[in-house]
Amino acid sequence: MHCQIAESEASNQQQPRGCRVKRRKFKKRNEARYQQKRKWRTIFLQKEFEELAAENTYLKEAIECLLANYLQVPARDPQKEENNVSLSATQLYDPNLDGLELGDLLLDEEIPICEAIQENTTMGEFLMKIDDDVASNVEFPDFTFSLEGKQKRVGRYNFPLALVPTVERIINVYGDISTGCLINSNAAGQIYVFLCATIKEMEEVELDQVTEENMLKWRDAIKDALRINFKVEFAIDHLKKIARAYFGRKGSQTLHDIDEKLDALYKERAETYEVFKDCLADAKAFHGKCVGTGLFP
Repeated sequence: MHCQIAESEASNQQQPRGCRVKRRKFKKRNEARYQQKRKWRTIFLQKEFEELAAENTYLKEAIECLLANYLQVPARDPQKEENNVSLSATQLYDPNLDGLELGDLLLDEEIPICEAIQENTTMGEFLMKIDDDVASNVEFPDFTFSLEGKQKRVGRYNFPLALVPTVERIINVYGDISTGCLINSNAAGQIYVFLCATIKEMEEVELDQVTEENMLKWRDAIKDALRINFKVEFAIDHLKKIARAYFGRKGSQTLHDIDEKLDALYKERAETYEVFKDCLADAKAFHGKCVGTGLFP
């Protein structure tokens, strides 16, 4: 045992002083980089989260709570908003960070909810797609049921038997939606069939089965009907409602994930408080003071 200690001491003595100094400098530099990365990461995440949550009060409150507990960022005070001054690039500059990319500023314990939140930002873009006037791509094979076989005439148009109940329901509620159409019924018939197939599919598909491809197909069928003056504004309005529900379902899951994260953080905070509660007051007493304060009453 004594031999091992002697060898260890001899090994330490053999190391040049310059190596030990260099190692200490390297450790100090790494610590500085780590602290600066935490600083940049906090600022970056706070700004990104605030922008993403700007239109959702509940999400905003949850994110502020997350920032306050995990990143030690105080919740925003609207009354002090005007006095808040953002840090400039010059104030944040550190030569130790030269050559680093933004991704290098994010630490290994990055909270994996940012990507989930960002999904909600595509809702506005998708609603714009529904309003876009684009070439239709809808075809017979696109629907989940067959549009072939025997047909029945309803008014001026022929429909597959599977669509007859849908056509009759539309007429009972909205009247003859084709009264404004002046083109030949044979030419308009296929568009009417696609429209009814769209509505039938809406009635059979649940929200968790809806995809963006479904909704764009339904858009094409409804827009074709609008182009030939069918009175189907009710259908496009309902499609937008489905789109909002589709993204709302994603948002609901994101909020659920955030709540789980917050619950875990609250639990961790409570456990940490229990560990340190007996010495927190002493730490507060020495905050900003020399540790010799109070030594001589």
